[in-house]
Parts: sequence; C-alpha cells; structure tokens
Amino acid sequence: MTAAAAGTCVLDIVLVVDTSGSIQENQPPGMDNVQLIKDFLGHLVGPPLQVGQYFDHVGMVTFESSARTLFDLDDRRTLDDVNRGINSMPVPHGETNTPDAINLALRVRSLTLFARH
Repeated sequence: MTAAAAGTCVLDIVLVVDTSGSIQENQPPGMDNVQLIKDFLGHLVGPPLQVGQYFDHVGMVTFESSARTLFDLDDRRTLDDVNRGINSMPVPHGETNTPDAINLALRVRSLTLFARH
C-alpha cells in the first residue's frame, strides 16, 4: 500500500476499555456485556477507518484493578489484526481503576507520537 493521499488525515486511536468485574453486573436478560463491548469496538474501528502502516493506527488499553496495554498503536497493521486484538480482551474481574487506565493510554500515545515515518 502507498501512503495516505494528500489532504487526508490519519488517526492514532487508543481504545480505553473497562474490564473490571462490574462489567458483568446488571446485564440485560439474554445479553452478554463483554460481547456487546467487543461488537461495539469492532464497529468503531471499522470503515471508514483504514488501518495500516501508513494509515490509521489503533491501540487498546484495558483496565480493572490495574491497567495494561493489550496492544500498542504500532502492533496491529490490519483491521483483522485489530479485531483479533479486541476479541482477545480479558475476562472481566477486579476493581475499576480508571485513573491508571487514562495515564497508561497517555503513555501509549506519547510513545508513538513521533514514530510515524
């Protein structure tokens, strides 16, 4: 693939996703909140985004009692890679530590801020 066309804007998106135990509480009857989150994220990163080395980059941070980088902005080179990463989201457990997640997401973004070629 070639670089994005002149005049287009490439995006760096870091998804910050709550995977604490409360995600499984208060599920509507017959619904799976974890699957709802995965489906939503899959739609969010789908077209019109164009994931690729010279196009849009997607990373993902999950959090419960602590935050972790599920995948960095440079880890997933195709939309299929991103969707595989989303589907590898851990089983919800633990407490909710939103500040840790936001701080980690900012670090993930700043580490790749100047990494584009």
